[in-house]
Amino acid sequence: MRLARLRKDDLDILAFVDGDRFLPTGSALPGAPQDLGAFLRTASWNTGAEAAARHEGWLSLEGVTWLPPLGPASRIFCVGKNYADHAREMGMTAPGGPAAPDIFIRFPSSFVGHGGDIEYPVGDPTFDFEGELAVVMGRAGRAIAPADAWNHVFGLTAANDGSLRRLQKRTSQFTLGKNFDRSGALGPTIAPIHAFDLPLRLGVRTFVDDAVMQNGNTDQMLFDVPHVIATISAITELEPGDIILTGTPAGVGAGRTPPLFLSPGQRLRVEIDALDSLEVSVQPVDIEPV
Repeated sequence: MRLARLRKDDLDILAFVDGDRFLPTGSALPGAPQDLGAFLRTASWNTGAEAAARHEGWLSLEGVTWLPPLGPASRIFCVGKNYADHAREMGMTAPGGPAAPDIFIRFPSSFVGHGGDIEYPVGDPTFDFEGELAVVMGRAGRAIAPADAWNHVFGLTAANDGSLRRLQKRTSQFTLGKNFDRSGALGPTIAPIHAFDLPLRLGVRTFVDDAVMQNGNTDQMLFDVPHVIATISAITELEPGDIILTGTPAGVGAGRTPPLFLSPGQRLRVEIDALDSLEVSVQPVDIEPV
């Protein structure tokens, strides 16, 4: 059983998802908050999942709109160049990649859900893909020790860290190139961490129109999830509903010769072992690039 944000009949809800059916969390846990962070902070996943399994009110997923599994207060921390091969393809010459996790921020408005359209300015031909594992925090913590980090994680989901490379490279900061509205994607569901063996060994693959662009494994990360959580939580208290994008393997468009960027109408799919696949389409919007 997994957790998702859905829109059904113009109503946004949190829902338990099991195969091709869903159950609003409020049906299993009356009064449960519909904000992801508040739900993870106050509700018992095990109690809710057990009640959901017994419930007779499950509904078909047909016709629902998938929303990105985050909340308006979710902070999205991203790790840049966290795979050595990707660091090299992006021009980093330091042996082995960065000396410490390279952290930048994305805004909730920069993500769409599964089945949606990722967007970029119509006049900018440098829209790139980055398939990534995303970690969803379930328990608050400050100065979390690496050995305790997994106890603060609720679950895992798939992400596309969509990037406008021209804007990204205009300055030393990534903010503009990484935060165009609706340029990234997240979801469709969050799989609880207790279903996974640790340390993680999950294949990460990105497809553009069914052609494999990226094919890596989370065991290739330069800085594993506990190290990244310890690094971020030393600066700010991590909260339930906060999300960490853990970096992308080699094979992005900017790292190819010649570069291979996304075009209107293409389909992008991120597959991560044991997670539900994330698929979106690519669409330009009538906004002039700066």
